[in-house]
Amino acid sequence: MAPLDDTTEVNRFDSFDVFRTSYKRIGEHEIEVGILVPKNLKPGKSPVMVKFHGGGLITGDCLFPSWFSAFFVPFIHRNSAIVVAPNYRFIPEHSGADILEDLRDFWVWFNKRAVSDFLASHRKGSGIELDYETTLVSGDSAGGYMALMSGLTQPRGSIKAILGEFPMTNYLRIEPSDMYFGEPSPPESELAEHLSTIKPGTVVSSAWPPARLSMNYLLAAHGHYLTYFGKDEKMWPIGLIDDKRWLPPTWIFHGDADSAVNVEDSKKFVDKCKALGKDLEVKLEIRPGQEHGFTTTVKEDEESWLKEGLAWVEGKWLRS
Repeated sequence: MAPLDDTTEVNRFDSFDVFRTSYKRIGEHEIEVGILVPKNLKPGKSPVMVKFHGGGLITGDCLFPSWFSAFFVPFIHRNSAIVVAPNYRFIPEHSGADILEDLRDFWVWFNKRAVSDFLASHRKGSGIELDYETTLVSGDSAGGYMALMSGLTQPRGSIKAILGEFPMTNYLRIEPSDMYFGEPSPPESELAEHLSTIKPGTVVSSAWPPARLSMNYLLAAHGHYLTYFGKDEKMWPIGLIDDKRWLPPTWIFHGDADSAVNVEDSKKFVDKCKALGKDLEVKLEIRPGQEHGFTTTVKEDEESWLKEGLAWVEGKWLRS
């Protein structure tokens, strides 16, 4: 087994017992949730980290290791935490309203102690329990969107803290270019081709990248994103915060060279939060010269800003 602070996408989850179950069924399609339990976890109550995956609300999977930042592995182990990682439906097959319905349904399932029931049947006699009163929510990119929307829509106090990695606080929009993340940009005709293959009743809630990655560019660069997501500003953190006026303690970090999710969106969101008053504890760390997804292989002990930020999150998450 690799050292906890030095994992790769190949062995990212080797130190965990890994499970999949579902929290929702649409027809014959099950929307899955991944569960990570440290193999050395001792009996007793464990804090929970709900982790939403990224992918532009278009691609990704709850257990896709390449987008599960390496620093989370030692972070989870030292806090004896259990990870609960839900999937959700994607655009363009589905809408933003569908995605937010999945978010609501996940939290209903979670709050019914369904994870405890699942583990009781799959790890009999382990003595492991989830401390639902100690829940951290995290997410990268689109997962950051889901994390922030969780904080804005769940009952006050039910989520202790949020960690957002370059989160989408607003819809995706990028300038058209010849290249997209080191590859030739796909032609706009590819979108029409994809749409023509969608059959009525199709449900899509998981895709293993690079599958569907080109759809991020096609929807964001050609002005089609809101056509499929929906145009209600209240479906985004940047719009909903005006109504809710509260958020759990939140730490966001973002690279200022991010070409997928504009760092200005994070700045504007945090500025809005600060303008609402001192009751909102929202911190923003901007990392110079860093692209989207820059923390995938970052080590906490090599980055003082990360070490300090995680310590702040732990303090909010685990305080009694």
